[in-house]
Amino acid sequence: MSAMPPEQRIELSPAVRAILEADGPQSEFLQRFVRYLQALINPDTAGLDNVVTPDVRLHELEAMGIPRGREGLKMFRRQANAAMPDEHILIATVSFEGNDIIEADLVMNATQKGEFLGIPATGRKFRFDVHERCRFVDGKLAERWAQVDIEDIKRQLTGPIQQTSRGRLVSD
Repeated sequence: MSAMPPEQRIELSPAVRAILEADGPQSEFLQRFVRYLQALINPDTAGLDNVVTPDVRLHELEAMGIPRGREGLKMFRRQANAAMPDEHILIATVSFEGNDIIEADLVMNATQKGEFLGIPATGRKFRFDVHERCRFVDGKLAERWAQVDIEDIKRQLTGPIQQTSRGRLVSD
């Protein structure tokens, strides 16, 4: 488990921070999105009850065979949070569609400390980009479409490790 609380593992780009610090509906919506991300990376998945509808649709997880709804999300996140206890999220960009949809480009960084995507713990650091389109109803996530390159994550966790010119180890 990370010694750093979830709220300290979420970083905002300057442009996103400006939206959050402004008054208005977009700031309020962005605050809800950030609370959802904090609950997502919290080892105690009970917090998801406050930010996700019981029947939430998570299209990318459903395509991977994860059961529908909040309980399916909790099941996935329990494994993901244990495997990546130091997961850090940068919210790089956001855009809004009406008062119920937010799109966000996220950059995730983590160290694999446990089994993830069927791959035993490697101790490797990895990075991946996520594009999320989220629909909220009554302040809670009701539907999410996330684009993630799962094969790239698997390559980073299982591919050969190379040493860079600066002496840093990276996976192929």
